[in-house]
Amino acid sequence: MKRIISSLILMLCFIGILNVPAWAEEPPPPWKSSLGFSYLETSGNTSSQTFSGELKVERNLSFAKVTLEGAALYGQKEDVTTDASWFGSLKYDQNITDRFYLFLLDRTERDTFRGFEFRYAHQGGLGYYLVKSEDQILKFEAGGGYVHEDQVDPFPDKGFPNARAYAGYTYNFSKTSRFDEWVAYLPNLNETKDYVINEETAVVANLVENLALKVSFNVAFDNLPAPGFEKSDRVFKTALLYTF
Repeated sequence: MKRIISSLILMLCFIGILNVPAWAEEPPPPWKSSLGFSYLETSGNTSSQTFSGELKVERNLSFAKVTLEGAALYGQKEDVTTDASWFGSLKYDQNITDRFYLFLLDRTERDTFRGFEFRYAHQGGLGYYLVKSEDQILKFEAGGGYVHEDQVDPFPDKGFPNARAYAGYTYNFSKTSRFDEWVAYLPNLNETKDYVINEETAVVANLVENLALKVSFNVAFDNLPAPGFEKSDRVFKTALLYTF
């Protein structure tokens, strides 16, 4: 929690000392996609394999944007599964002005190692670009929706209304290299102690043509997980990213 708050403060301080240039006149490309893979294997005294993959596809229109995202992680050690999770999301942003937009978001995820078979989230709300330039983007979103969780046995399934607060920042070092930071706070409106915080810090550096190296650190914090499960999960990942 302290790390997430510190990241937000540093992000806002960094924005405050920079001049905000005007928004680029050139429209973004109609399609923007990236595909990433990471694989690690050890053998000898220990035997383990870890695989991860991610996909992001954006469709930019003059009045809206559609974003499809997905990621999967699988790990095995001594023939025993140690990680197995995935998520998929579809988001629609409808422009109101150059700064304001409405959004609809559907997300499905599975992670039995965090205590749930499936988690379905349906959300909507309002977004605002505080900074929108060629070099950097800082945006905030606020809204709410409904979440349903199929928890692992023997714990009962649950459904509840929730809120969503999101902040995302991107700084483009060049057309092919960038820094990304985002954090999402998702509280259960029926239970004040039940909330989820997701965060990612990532750097993408171009290697050659459409191939880049992505280094990222993810935190998934559940303040009220199923009994017997830890509150926090952290993933440090290095992956090859292909953009097209």
